[in-house]
Amino acid sequence: MYYEQEDVLDYLLSICKKKHIKCFWPSSLDPHTPPTALPSKRRIVMNPNWHNQIAIPFQLAHEMAHILNGDDTNWIRYYQGTYRGESKLEYNTNKTAIRILLSYFGTDDIVYNPISFMNSFAIPSYLGSAVSEELGAYCYGVKDKINFDSIY
Repeated sequence: MYYEQEDVLDYLLSICKKKHIKCFWPSSLDPHTPPTALPSKRRIVMNPNWHNQIAIPFQLAHEMAHILNGDDTNWIRYYQGTYRGESKLEYNTNKTAIRILLSYFGTDDIVYNPISFMNSFAIPSYLGSAVSEELGAYCYGVKDKINFDSIY
């Protein structure tokens, strides 16, 4: 799968604008400071210095998903176990993030190759089954492309 990261980020940011989500990109963050979302305020703080730049679109989609899903992300409660995706909230958020990324692609532009998709966005391996499920549903027409004008 080939894409321009800037194009994907522009696409994601256009969704944020439509959905009244404000994104902040402070330049002073450490390369290992993770992004975060505050759904109640519809705000996201992204890290433009993240140590793995390929992961930024997935991270942004993930933080968007917290807001679009209406998650209560009280970080003290939910951050425990999230690094490995152990919480149900985080797993569901990751599935929505995958769908958000898939919405960038037309069904003719993407093939069922979960490993390639994961590598393209630096999606952690523990999400392999979620990627397989969402990518398969998208490629084989089980789930339609997300229409951000009609839902959320």
